[in-house]
Amino acid sequence: MVGTETGSEFDMSDAQREAVVTALFKAWSSGDLDAPAQYLTENPILEDSVGGTYVGWTAIRDYFGHGLERYPDLVLEPTGEFWHRGDGVALTWTMSATQTDTSLGEEYVGHRWTVPGMSFIVFDGDKVAHEVDFHDGGARLRSLQQDVR
Repeated sequence: MVGTETGSEFDMSDAQREAVVTALFKAWSSGDLDAPAQYLTENPILEDSVGGTYVGWTAIRDYFGHGLERYPDLVLEPTGEFWHRGDGVALTWTMSATQTDTSLGEEYVGHRWTVPGMSFIVFDGDKVAHEVDFHDGGARLRSLQQDVR
């Protein structure tokens, strides 16, 4: 846990944390490579169950940039389900984008996939210090297979 119960991370209400997380996810979805930085601490950590762990904005930005190159219309959208603890929030979301390459099969190029996920977000003050994202690496292909049927 970041800090103590008297630390600044406990000064935010649940609604304020939800608003920051929703804004962060909109920033991830904006197509602007630098948009998420304003919601993160100076040395944030991003853990992705499929993509690995990235420490610091530069590493996160590089990872995110690679994703935007592959999926320029990426959308990460909270479902509205949030669970809270003193220093953070967990939430469910959907991630979607148009398949732009043949890595999952030629027949899927131009089709949109949608997959579910869940994140746990830890705050330090009013900024995100640690984001842990859970999703299934095979879900994109399954989504496309259902779409093409």
